[in-house]
Amino acid sequence: MNEDRFWLLVSLKLSGEAKPEEMAELGTLLQQYPELGLRAEVLNTIFQPRSKSQSTDKDISFNRHLQRLSNHFSEPVLQYENAEQSELIEQPRIRPFIRKKLLWITGFAASILIVWFVAIYVPGKNNQPKTSAQNTVSTKRGSKSKIQLPDGTQVWLNADSKITYNENFQGALREVQLTGEAFFDVVRDESRPFVIHANAIDVRVLGTAFNVRSYENEKKTETSLIHGSVEITLRNSPDNKYILKPNEKLIVQNDNLQLLAEKDATKKSEPKKPILTLAKINYQEKDTSALETLWVKNKLAFDGETFEEIALKIERWYDVKVNINDDRIRKVEFSGIFEDENLQQVMEALQITGKFKYNIYKREVTIGR
Repeated sequence: MNEDRFWLLVSLKLSGEAKPEEMAELGTLLQQYPELGLRAEVLNTIFQPRSKSQSTDKDISFNRHLQRLSNHFSEPVLQYENAEQSELIEQPRIRPFIRKKLLWITGFAASILIVWFVAIYVPGKNNQPKTSAQNTVSTKRGSKSKIQLPDGTQVWLNADSKITYNENFQGALREVQLTGEAFFDVVRDESRPFVIHANAIDVRVLGTAFNVRSYENEKKTETSLIHGSVEITLRNSPDNKYILKPNEKLIVQNDNLQLLAEKDATKKSEPKKPILTLAKINYQEKDTSALETLWVKNKLAFDGETFEEIALKIERWYDVKVNINDDRIRKVEFSGIFEDENLQQVMEALQITGKFKYNIYKREVTIGR
């Protein structure tokens, strides 16, 4: 088929200059090559003039969509509204000697528009279409959020976290950017893997449930797999890939990973913790819930963590600042689960085990001897 002939016929149709035999030829081509019908329809939509009210209504709908991205647990509301159809405006009658000139101008404009459309959207051209807009959902300290992605995947965001994803979620991969902590229940789609880009790792899955913890101010990045299968790649060492099995978690030491990437010869010989640690997920005996995901149930859990690590959790959970003036307490490890306890109750429980003094003033906690 001669595509140049096809687009010429489309141009004549849009400009109103197509003869009956040319319209018939265009119809025959659309029947023989139905895949061209979508492109022609898109072009026809682009070429149609839009009234000011249409643009305004779409802006209002988009703003409503942004307002739905709240920072609290709620039912997923990431739905798009269609702008209301604007009223048809009666076109004024045009005198014959003006109409001919306008048709020529319209035909020329349609030809230019087709050249632009083909250059951008027809496969095989060098130019690429514009990238889609990005959606970002974030939570503040002291709050959490639950959202549903366009493919139906459920995401729970912990406090002080952020996720960014493509607005239409199209393409060969379903990709998201994560800063902080999130639990994913991914809808299975073998033709389009789900990929999470975190600070130190990339996680690739087809359909599974798992937790990723990747805060910028923490020394470790953790991926805990509940069921299914995930493939983890170190961003500074993409040739090395690690497959997790259910009930396993991979811990990455961010500082050591950075040293490896920089190939610092002086520090490379210094004793340090291993870059990767493969461990088992810890479960509660009562309800067989994974400790790594208890935050989804609004439970604050510590599992053999140092007070220095716990302080960061407390800051995000209660939206406070924790100052540790006693270096001895920084490396002391604690374990415990708190549900519905306030800040003072948590500090009292930790004080009994750690034998330290604390003071709470406004939104600041001070630890000392």
